[in-house]
Amino acid sequence: MIRAVVLCGGESKRMGTDKGMLPFGTDNWATLAFRKLKQLNIPVCVSINPMQLPTYSHFFSSSQLVIDQTNAKGPLKGLLSTHLQYPNDDLLLLACDMTDMDTETLKALLDARISFPGFDHYLYERDEFIEPLCAIYTSSSLKMFYHELIADSLPSFSMHKLIKKGNYKTLPLHKLQTFSNHNTATI
Repeated sequence: MIRAVVLCGGESKRMGTDKGMLPFGTDNWATLAFRKLKQLNIPVCVSINPMQLPTYSHFFSSSQLVIDQTNAKGPLKGLLSTHLQYPNDDLLLLACDMTDMDTETLKALLDARISFPGFDHYLYERDEFIEPLCAIYTSSSLKMFYHELIADSLPSFSMHKLIKKGNYKTLPLHKLQTFSNHNTATI
């Protein structure tokens, strides 16, 4: 099974405030990403850190929230925490600050997973730069990352480095604007 994850649990060091709660029309960044992923007709959850629970509980049910529970760093923390809650699911990750992402681009990732089975990760690439914050991670690769984490043998918390040591399928990035990460409060 595949499950989508809105990644919101960062420390907001560059932004200075919780990115997921930044307004976007009548939505906020977290609910905007959640609604886009729901259009794919797969289960969707929202990855948060424990401090965000009181705020996010106003927008999502407790069953939709996954609270960080690993000692990993960066996006890997949310990804592995979600894996621990849903250990048999492949995870389609979308960072909440990718507000320009469209469902067509997300759907192409799902299609690649079906058309090209057997890879650990499915992601977009532009000029040999992979995009790890809108990607599919298989349960088997996440299981391997987690075992390395608990064995204290994980070589890095860098998603780029971890992906590149595995077997991954890239898709060409045709819509550059969909991969804009917004790290300032004005968009």
